[in-house]
Amino acid sequence: MSSGRDYFVSESYAQKLTMTIPQNIGNPVAQELLKQSERDAATTAMDTVVDAARAGNLTADQYFRLLARLWTLKRLMYYVYGGWAQGINLNEYPPAVAYLFGKQIYDESTHEMQYADEMLRRRWARTQRQLFEHPYAQFGTATRTGSYVFCLRALANYPQNIRVAALNLGPKVIELAWIERFARAFPGDHIGAIFSSQRAETRSHVLMGRFQVERFVQKAVDAELAERLCAETRRDYLFYLEETARFVLGIKEEEAGEVTVAADID
Repeated sequence: MSSGRDYFVSESYAQKLTMTIPQNIGNPVAQELLKQSERDAATTAMDTVVDAARAGNLTADQYFRLLARLWTLKRLMYYVYGGWAQGINLNEYPPAVAYLFGKQIYDESTHEMQYADEMLRRRWARTQRQLFEHPYAQFGTATRTGSYVFCLRALANYPQNIRVAALNLGPKVIELAWIERFARAFPGDHIGAIFSSQRAETRSHVLMGRFQVERFVQKAVDAELAERLCAETRRDYLFYLEETARFVLGIKEEEAGEVTVAADID
């Protein structure tokens, strides 16, 4: 039978062991990033487009504008992921990371083709070449879209766990929220079917992000980087959504100095 002193020594030793074992900081980081992104996703500029759709106030031209702008961003994700692939060292991560990255690229490609196919089906352009040449589908570098794309491309300078944290637990959470609203706003329509089909895939991207942050964000410096870069990508994505909503609804661009989307950036 152990003496009281033996019990005291054992308890102290256990406490020392607890203090020396590194804690998994990925779990709270993932939870905090999700919480911040869900707060930003509660209300976005795309809600004005959803409200107009529900009220039956969107014209065919405005639907064309919407799909064209969404298609443009999805096309540019090839440019983003191409840069990421050049800088990824898969030996640092298990095969599951490479698989999830490949699946996300495949899903984005599927969404890009869905938008293009729907615009062609509705005869808004006769050929894909005409879609590329149409003014609605042009990419401008000095735009909110350009800022967001270049923000994502710059993540190629960071490890894969930081990139995934910044995108999948940031803009992807916001994207999932407005996609779900659009799916409900277009019941029984081809456009609604597109958004409905994208919900499961976009949700899987968020879950991929949570898994990878929980598993592979293990240092305080990585946690700090993930939080800062996620905030920046959320900010630029919200600006992209605002630009898209303005374009769809025919609202003039903001004047110099006008601020309509806020984000907490240190």
